[in-house]
Amino acid sequence: MRRLNEIQAALADEQLDGWLLYDFKGLNPIALSVAGVPEGRFLTRRWACFIPARGAPRWLVHGIEAGGMRDLAPEAATYVSWRSWTEGLRTLAGDAQRIAMEVSPGCAIPYISRVDAGTVELVRSLGLEVVTSADLVQVAEAVWTPEQLASHRRAAATLIGIMGETFEHVRGRLAADERVTECGVQDYMMRLFADRGLETDHPPIVAVNAHGADPHFAPQRDADTELHWGDYLLIDMWGREIGPENIMGDITWVAFAGREVPRRGQEIFDLVKAARDRAVAFARERLQAGQTVYGYEVDDACRDVIRAAGLADYFFHRTGHSIGTVGHGNGVNIDNLETQDRRRLLPGVGFSVEPGIYLAHEGFGVRLEIDCYVNGNDVEVTTLPLQDAWVLLG
Repeated sequence: MRRLNEIQAALADEQLDGWLLYDFKGLNPIALSVAGVPEGRFLTRRWACFIPARGAPRWLVHGIEAGGMRDLAPEAATYVSWRSWTEGLRTLAGDAQRIAMEVSPGCAIPYISRVDAGTVELVRSLGLEVVTSADLVQVAEAVWTPEQLASHRRAAATLIGIMGETFEHVRGRLAADERVTECGVQDYMMRLFADRGLETDHPPIVAVNAHGADPHFAPQRDADTELHWGDYLLIDMWGREIGPENIMGDITWVAFAGREVPRRGQEIFDLVKAARDRAVAFARERLQAGQTVYGYEVDDACRDVIRAAGLADYFFHRTGHSIGTVGHGNGVNIDNLETQDRRRLLPGVGFSVEPGIYLAHEGFGVRLEIDCYVNGNDVEVTTLPLQDAWVLLG
């Protein structure tokens, strides 16, 4: 089981009697991951695993699947009927009274809301108080090991290098009066990914002009857009070293195909940069003072900068997301817009900070994305150097 000692310490800190993991046919990937159920394991019935604050985890599986779970749960209790499932859950919990499950009041954090309402209703009918496992999930899945932190730092450095090489590639083609397109740049970057040993679940976002005002834009080969002198270019890419336990890096930079950025472009860049830097400074100030800081508060600190400039309506996504072995992990998000993320920034978690202002009606957008890691009582920016000025391609 993943990080049992750390989980049980967190249960004690939160004054919980245990954590009830539950799944049916893959509806709760968090339970599968924490319990260590191998990917592709053939399970067609409900199962549960109770992690007590002290002692060994206890399992409840269907009688027809006990043999297939013997490697994970050699002493699992079994059930067959719906009545014995209910009785088995009560026995599994023992004398526990207050337990955690993958619930989120009001579905405030959809990443955590994985157990169906009926099952929660059943567990509560057994006399158990059910609370959210949100911060337990962080401990089990979102806190990086030293090896994972090292893999992230290497991936981040590689991504920064690829970004620089890509801009040089574009600059050279423009200077030689050669065609530059979104898909062409994307293809060039994917070759660099392969050469540098990075893997990704999606090619980079390469967005020219107004396409940069669409945060999840994807270049289309049947409508490939060309970059010309005087155009804006936004590139967002993410990747990790090859291997399922390695941690992603995720960065966004912007460039201008010319020697001097238009005044409006510079104003928006400076504002996004100020918002980015304010988010990091706020989190650092709170942590260095020994205070708890929550994801929604960091979002507010960042968003307030853009709101004060009267452009809040053009920053229409959260400030940042959890980073893990996948681009959007199950840890704390920097969010008080799409959701109100009241999870703590725990030591050892990573997240992005990526404010953006998207002015489709003006023909461009600016996003500046960096990665951060909670290093003890401080925030470390892992994707250095920061972009502090437009990249000029002229």
